[in-house]
Amino acid sequence: MSKINTNTLFNIKVFVLLFDTLNATEVAQQLGVASSKVSRSLKALRHSFDEPLFVRRQHGFEHTPFAQSIYPHLKQMLALSEASLSCASKDTEQSHTELTIACPPPISLNLLSYLQDKASQLKQRYTFNIKPCSNDIDKLLIRQNVDLAITLRAFNSERLSSDFVARADAYVLVGNQQHPIFHHQARADIEAMLQYPYISFNGHELEQEHDPLTLYALDRGLPINLVAKVCLLSDLMIQLERSDALTLICYRDAVAFLCAKANLSALALPEDQNRLLNRRADGHRHYLTKLREGGNRPPWLEQEIASYIQGNVILNCEGAGNAKG
Repeated sequence: MSKINTNTLFNIKVFVLLFDTLNATEVAQQLGVASSKVSRSLKALRHSFDEPLFVRRQHGFEHTPFAQSIYPHLKQMLALSEASLSCASKDTEQSHTELTIACPPPISLNLLSYLQDKASQLKQRYTFNIKPCSNDIDKLLIRQNVDLAITLRAFNSERLSSDFVARADAYVLVGNQQHPIFHHQARADIEAMLQYPYISFNGHELEQEHDPLTLYALDRGLPINLVAKVCLLSDLMIQLERSDALTLICYRDAVAFLCAKANLSALALPEDQNRLLNRRADGHRHYLTKLREGGNRPPWLEQEIASYIQGNVILNCEGAGNAKG
């Protein structure tokens, strides 16, 4: 018994499993190792205890009286050791856990800092990786390359589920601060917007055909001068500053960012104009999409992302207001 400290946890696990099953092949399969490794572990245990542990029979093994006497102690030792290793593993994982969240670029502006602040409040350590959604987001979730995704359509299948979070049903018109529409229009009007070049700012992860003004013009057979399609705020900012093009945005953070960082102005669309745009486009629906089973997400993550989205999308926005004087 004095040599028990020379035995590894693996050897003790082999002993306990063999005592329970009396089948070396089954033990090897449970541990995912070759039968020869099981034999070497038993030999090491016999050498340490200097006592026979099992007697080979025609159809398996039989444990010796000595094995019966030490079995309860080694089984308890194994349970305690595995519990300790599990706790240590969780602490290590908590220190280095990375969570990958896929998100349409237009809504991701402050998501990282929002989640970092929440984790800090809870004294939890996570590394958040915010990446753009792509057209294979369902495959990335299934392969667990992404832990959680903000999608603009629902994915409900045997493996995936989507929970509805919010629908952005109102828009803000954004353009160069010197643009005549901000100086001569009493309010933002769709017909007036169509007189100028237009940039589609769309974060749809699958296509760029969900733009409300484009769909409005198409339904009514009206001309639209669509000069660019972008999904990154930096690209949109440059395009708006250097031209007389206009765009529509349905995210508060994006509007605030553009007007703070560039010579741009914003004008909220009246309710009747939003209704016209939403007859076909039906706003932007947001879902939290995830694996139905599995995942290493903290319990607060989904609720916090849902709150972030609900606070960011523009809902029932009415009246006009210049966001930058």
